[in-house]
Amino acid sequence: MADIQALKPVAQTEVQIDPRAIDRLVEDFYTKIASHPRLGPIFTTRNHNNWQPHLAKMKLFWRSVLLKTGEYKGSPPKAHLEIGELQSTDFAIWLEMFEETSSDCFPPDAAQIANEYARRIARSLWLTCFGTPFDKPPF
Repeated sequence: MADIQALKPVAQTEVQIDPRAIDRLVEDFYTKIASHPRLGPIFTTRNHNNWQPHLAKMKLFWRSVLLKTGEYKGSPPKAHLEIGELQSTDFAIWLEMFEETSSDCFPPDAAQIANEYARRIARSLWLTCFGTPFDKPPF
């Protein structure tokens, strides 16, 4: 089980990813998630239809990941293990939606960097929730 905070950095180029673009990514992504027939109800139930605290937390998380700010102090593996209705295929849906949104919010080089982190995070969380050391995520 990999610790998300311990992931090695993705190779950075001269790409600039700024906090405002990350805010847009998070807001646009979770707007899509909220309307998704499978993922929307999971998130809405868990956040009691109050998205603002989750959005604020995810902005901290993605700034910590993409800008190395160290602002996020949570435990994504623990949080995901507590979601009883989570299914293995949910991570592939999440990842596809994230990649679509990052392509809308960032220039191509920046989207590529964000997507590589998202793939690593999805794999790590999938392994935490559904895998064994010899399993390969289905995405």
